[in-house]
Amino acid sequence: HRARESIVARKGGKETEEALSLNTFEFFIVTMRTFILLSLLVVAVVAEECHPQCKWQCDDPSCPAVCHPVCERPKCQMQCEEVSCAKCTIHCAKPVCTIRCPKESCEKTECPKCESVCKPAQCHTTCEAPEPKCAPVCEALSCSNKCVKPTNCAKPKCELQCEKPACEAKEEAKCCPCAAENAKAAVAAAPATCGTKCASFLEVFHTFQHKAIRGEEQCCPCAAQ
Repeated sequence: HRARESIVARKGGKETEEALSLNTFEFFIVTMRTFILLSLLVVAVVAEECHPQCKWQCDDPSCPAVCHPVCERPKCQMQCEEVSCAKCTIHCAKPVCTIRCPKESCEKTECPKCESVCKPAQCHTTCEAPEPKCAPVCEALSCSNKCVKPTNCAKPKCELQCEKPACEAKEEAKCCPCAAENAKAAVAAAPATCGTKCASFLEVFHTFQHKAIRGEEQCCPCAAQ
């Protein structure tokens, strides 16, 4: 029984060692893959930083949109002031009348009793209607702006510009005759360019004289710069 337990214990220990060895190998593989990926990434970044970069530089033209107002149909109605009564007048023809007296009368005791007898009246009415005072009244309009893209807007102009390499020759400074304002500009700019190692007045004078003998033009910074 003890021998069997010893054999089982040895088998268990061997399996544990094999499992540990397998885990260590897998960890090593994962670590190597990560290291390789990081190395490639670093190489790509360094290569990108080492070369001058080129970028598109574009202008930014702007154009106003083409807009026009759009409104709903107006809602209107006619509004009138209150109308006064019509002005009417009555027109009648001239009355036609006759005198009628009794056939028999007593002239001794009384005066004759005569009376006027007229035809029926002939009249008509004429009316004048008042002028109406009306005006259209509309509600406030509901409008909005409708805009479209312009057809004549300039397209952006682009140019590919690249950084200059470090070894590229610098542009030579513009040279102007050493007289008047240009000479003053040279004197003012000298301390900024040479610092504490500026040439003396005598050295500058000899340099000017030497160039004049050789027929070389004197070079000073342009005062307009």
